[in-house]
Formats: sequence, structure tokens, C-alpha cells
Amino acid sequence: MEAIVRYTNQWLLAAVLALLVVATWFCVSVWRTTPSMPLYGNIILGGAAILMLVVGCGLIALMFYSRHKGYDEPARSNRTQRK
Repeated sequence: MEAIVRYTNQWLLAAVLALLVVATWFCVSVWRTTPSMPLYGNIILGGAAILMLVVGCGLIALMFYSRHKGYDEPARSNRTQRK
């Protein structure tokens, strides 16, 4: 039984790697056939990449800050329940 699982996993890994190679080939071929982007497009793309990096780092920093301050703890109450 273990040999069947190992054999299946190897075929699955080979299929995923083959798809990765085909997708990479396709992306490179499309990239080479399209015309180059103008300078303003490169500037906008670079600015958007930097903005997304700053936003992502900021959200992760807020997550760690929230965890450190205890805001992620479940809500508790000292009141007794009403009947």
C-alpha cells in the first residue's frame, strides 16, 4: 500500500513540474512577442509594486502589533449571566 502511495506521489510531482515547465515556456514566449512598454508604464508599474510592498509590510506589522498588545484574545466578561 505504501508503495502505491509513493508511486502516485511521484507521478503527481512529475505532472506538476511538467505543468510548471509548460507555463514558464508559454509566459516567456508571450513576453518575447509583445512590444516593450513605454517609460511611463514602467514607472507606474514600479510605483505600484513599491506601494503593494509597503501596504503588505504595513498589514503584517499591524498583525504583529495587535498580537503583541493582546487585541487578538477572546472577549471575556466578569458579569454574571441574567436569568
